[in-house]
Amino acid sequence: MQKTDDTARPPSLPWGVIGLNTACFALGFAAWVIFGPSVRVIAKELHIAPGTAALIKSLPILVGATCRIPVGMATDRFGARKMFPLLLLMTAAAVLATSFSASIGQLVLGGLALGLVGTTFTVGVQSVSSWTPKARQGLALGIFGAGNVGTALTTFGFPLLMVAIGWRGAFRVYAVVLGIAAIGYLLMMRNAPRASATSPSVRALLAPLKEARAWRFGLYYAATFGVFVAATLTLADMYIDGYGVSIKTAALLVTTFTFSASLVRVLGGGLADRFGARPVLRAAFVVIVACLCPIALKPPLAATVLLVFSAGLAMGIGMAASFKYIPQYYAASVGAVGGVVGALGGLGGFFLPLLATTVKAHLGTPLAAVLPLAGIAIIAGVVQHLAIRGLPAAAVIADVARRISERPPANRVSPSMRP
Repeated sequence: MQKTDDTARPPSLPWGVIGLNTACFALGFAAWVIFGPSVRVIAKELHIAPGTAALIKSLPILVGATCRIPVGMATDRFGARKMFPLLLLMTAAAVLATSFSASIGQLVLGGLALGLVGTTFTVGVQSVSSWTPKARQGLALGIFGAGNVGTALTTFGFPLLMVAIGWRGAFRVYAVVLGIAAIGYLLMMRNAPRASATSPSVRALLAPLKEARAWRFGLYYAATFGVFVAATLTLADMYIDGYGVSIKTAALLVTTFTFSASLVRVLGGGLADRFGARPVLRAAFVVIVACLCPIALKPPLAATVLLVFSAGLAMGIGMAASFKYIPQYYAASVGAVGGVVGALGGLGGFFLPLLATTVKAHLGTPLAAVLPLAGIAIIAGVVQHLAIRGLPAAAVIADVARRISERPPANRVSPSMRP
C-alpha cells in the first residue's frame, strides 16, 4: 500500500474557535445596527426630528470605529476570552437601558454605549488568527467575517419583532440574547498560547502603527467594509425615494444585499489564501466601482438590484482579503493593527452616509448616494497601485494638487496672448 504524504495536506482549521467567535460576532453586529430599522419608529414615538434621528442611528457606528484601536490593543494584552464577554455584557446593559428611554439624551447615551459592540470584530480577529495556521488564516478570517450576516438578522428580523412586541420589547430580547452569548463565550473559549510568557508592552503594540502600510490596509478596509456599512444604512432610502417601493420591499432588498455580502467573505478568504490578498482586492475595487457608478444614472429597478448585489459580493470578498494582510505582516500585533484597520473601515461607514446625503441633495437624485461609495473605492485602488509600484501615494497626490493649483484658470488670458 502506498503511503500517503501527510505534509501535503492543508493544516486543519480550529472549527470550535471559529464557530464560537463567528456566532458571538454575528449577534454583536446585529445589535450594532439595531437603530437602523427601529429609529423611525422611536423618533415617531418620542417626537424626534429626522436629522436628529439620523445622527442617533449613526452614533454606534462612530463609537465602534473609534474604539477599535484601544480595544484591539487591550485584546493583545489580556486576550479575547476576557474582552469579548466584557463587551457583550456592556452592550446587553446598554440595549436594556435604551429600551427604557424617554428622551433624546437617553437615546444618545444608549447609542454611545451600544457602539462598543462594534469593536468585537477586532477581538474576534485576534482570537481566530491566533489559533489558525498561517496558510489558512484567510479562509478562517473569511468565515469569521461572515458574521456580518448579523446585519441581515436585524434588517429582516427586527421589524417583525417590533410588530409583535414593540421596539422596547425587541430591544429587551436582544439584551437577553447578548447576555447569554457573553456567558457562553466565557465558559467555552480559551486564549491561544503565547510565543512569549509576558504580555507585549504598549510600545511594542504601537510600533506597527508608525508604518504607512498599516494605515494603507485601513484604507482598503474603508473601501470594502466601510462601503458595505454605508450601503446598509442608505440603500433602503435609495429604493424608497428613488423607485417608490414600500418599506417592506426595501427591507427585503437590503437584506439580500447584506446577507450575500456577508456570506461571500468565506469565498474571499479562500481566494486570498490561494492567490494572495493583493490581486483579490484589486479585482474587488474594480467591480465595486463598475457596479456602483451606473446606479447614479437610475437604470430600471431590476438592474439596480443586480448591480447592488454584484457590488455587495465584491465588498464581501474585498473585506476578507483586506484582513488577510494583517496576520501576515503583523502577527504579534493583530489586535492593535486590526483595530486601526477596523477603525478606518468603521469611520468610512459613519462618514460615507453623511457625505452621500450631501451629494444626493446637491445633485437632486436619491441614487447619487452611491457616488461617494464608489469614490472611496477608486481612491483605494489608486493607492494600492502606487504602493505596488513603490511610489509614495502622498507625494503623488501632492504633486497632482500642485499641478492643478499652478494651472491658470480657463477664463484667464495668458500674458503672452494679451494685445
